[in-house]
Amino acid sequence: MDEKKETTQQTEAPTVHQLEKILEQEGIALPPPKPAIKLSGYVDASYDYNFFNAPAFGSLPSFASQTLNGKPTFGPAVPVAPLRYADDGIPGGGFNLNQLKVVLERELSKENKLDGAFRFDLMLGQDAGLGVPDAVEGLGTANSTTFGLNTSTIFVEQAYVAVQIPAGENHKVEIHLGKFEAPVGFEVLERPANLNFSYGLFFNNVEPFVLVGSQIYYVINASWRVRGGLVDGGFNTSRGGYPYFGFLDNMVNQLPTYLVTFNLDYESTNKKLLNTFALLYGFNGTNPPGFGTSPSATLAYPGAYANGDIIPGPYNNNGTYMELNDFGSWIPSVVPGDKLMFSFELVGGFYNHAVAPSGLTTFGLSQQQLLGIFPPFPFSLGYDGPTNWLGVGLYQLYKFNNYFSLNLREQYLQASWNSYLEGFIFPANIWETTLTLRFDIADNLMVRIEGRTDFGNHVLDYYQPNLLVNPSRIGLKGNGLVGSSSGPLFFGAIEVVFTY
Repeated sequence: MDEKKETTQQTEAPTVHQLEKILEQEGIALPPPKPAIKLSGYVDASYDYNFFNAPAFGSLPSFASQTLNGKPTFGPAVPVAPLRYADDGIPGGGFNLNQLKVVLERELSKENKLDGAFRFDLMLGQDAGLGVPDAVEGLGTANSTTFGLNTSTIFVEQAYVAVQIPAGENHKVEIHLGKFEAPVGFEVLERPANLNFSYGLFFNNVEPFVLVGSQIYYVINASWRVRGGLVDGGFNTSRGGYPYFGFLDNMVNQLPTYLVTFNLDYESTNKKLLNTFALLYGFNGTNPPGFGTSPSATLAYPGAYANGDIIPGPYNNNGTYMELNDFGSWIPSVVPGDKLMFSFELVGGFYNHAVAPSGLTTFGLSQQQLLGIFPPFPFSLGYDGPTNWLGVGLYQLYKFNNYFSLNLREQYLQASWNSYLEGFIFPANIWETTLTLRFDIADNLMVRIEGRTDFGNHVLDYYQPNLLVNPSRIGLKGNGLVGSSSGPLFFGAIEVVFTY
């Protein structure tokens, strides 16, 4: 019996493109697809080690401290590296979940038409501690943004609406409303986006990392873009002002403290030369940062404690606040394959009458204690004075191949007696240099190994609890300063980043 082979003719199903073409030929138009909402982010973890006294290892040195009943006392003192981003300055070593970043974004259309979009950035992990929402820990206290380093900290880094408006045949205006990354500074909060793992001296010392308000962008041509806006009068908070107790009204001494931002961006046609000029201007001051008086080199107590750029302070007075910033990058064409890049950053600013008792003179001692103001008015030193700061940074990158690159950073920061450098001893003349080895193991997996050293006047300070003051009320910076070191301080880290 002969077997017959059956052959079946299989026809391929038409593709989506073919169906769209058939409908178009029949005069049936299909609506364009709506832009998708993109999900992206990364996980950043590391092991960090600071080579100075670690409280966990019981290696705190003892100092002669305050005199009690006519007798000197001796005891251990806590080391503080005041210009380090908080979790980059923890004594000793440990594993860190630095950042878990989640981004939801609907991008604006590339066409020159009216369009809307949004972006939402959520950050979890230890780095998010300095951006914790005011109401989580600040509610009910005079200082708005107290923070605690914790792997479960949640921080809404960005959340804004974007609107695109046509402005002529080849021009368009872009408007952002909400919370966004501050348009100031070469480094950003996202560690993987920076050339080095650790943050430099400028980030989180003299520059905000987020602002709340408005930004307007206008593209002049293919190389030039201008942007500017009006934002709330406080760094890294929903609003500025003092005291807090759950509400901030952008006021310093009953005058509004909004900040004006301005940027001018340049990009060469071959994209090898970039430069951004940035300006922050506050016509009635700002708060936070919380300005104060630095301790003197003789370890004398300050007259009004500075609170840094996260926590508002009671001593900020009305006056002109201004910060100027310029940064850029250059890829020289003489090096084949765009392997070499040079970058720079200049930052400087001033605040007239930054530290003053204005407004505090009407408070009695009990009212000042209720507000957490320490030391109380009248101050012994340093009030009603201007402040200024200046920084210079250089960066070099050499990419050996697709898998390995070498990054270098050198920075210098100077500040006057009155400043907002929390816990820092005047005069502020600090240098730091950092070497980072980057390994791109896969498209979504990066490993960096870093070594860093900081040195300069009083780069490491030692504090003891003041025997006559409750440390739970005033914090470490209100306690006794008993010693200091000019370094060098050494830091090492291994970082792993997975991107999705």
